[in-house]
Amino acid sequence: MPDEHGLAENLNNVRKSHRLPKKPSGGIGMTPGQALALMAYINPFIDWLFGIALILAILKDILDFVGIGSLPGIGTVVTLTVSAIIGAVMFIAGSSAQSKRAKSYRKLLTLAAGTTVEMVFGVDFLPIETIMVIFIFQWTLEDRQAAAKEAEEARQQEEAYATA
Repeated sequence: MPDEHGLAENLNNVRKSHRLPKKPSGGIGMTPGQALALMAYINPFIDWLFGIALILAILKDILDFVGIGSLPGIGTVVTLTVSAIIGAVMFIAGSSAQSKRAKSYRKLLTLAAGTTVEMVFGVDFLPIETIMVIFIFQWTLEDRQAAAKEAEEARQQEEAYATA
């Protein structure tokens, strides 16, 4: 049976041969384990609103792709309406008490930037609105996860002070 040093060498060799990072979380995406961990923070009573926002974003991107959403007047109204609905969903489901203000600004800036890019003819054929909703939902779940960890750490500190 190989020792720990041999196993570590084998792992490093595989990483080098396949050009894998040492830490999977260091990349842009997330590992399946991290995604499953975030699923524990889904609140079905409020997060269904993100489903509506996602459906509207998909419909808007389909309208852009078909050409109806690319018309100057109609496309602008559709884009602004869908972005306003996504902003309302962020406001309702984001729960500012659970997340830090800077993270809320990151979501709003992403929404504003995505809406601005959607106004550019030629680029609006890309599914930017849909991708934007997915990222905002992921960030909302990450905020909830961080808030739960902070609450757990605070509870553990209170217990430690109570027993000391």
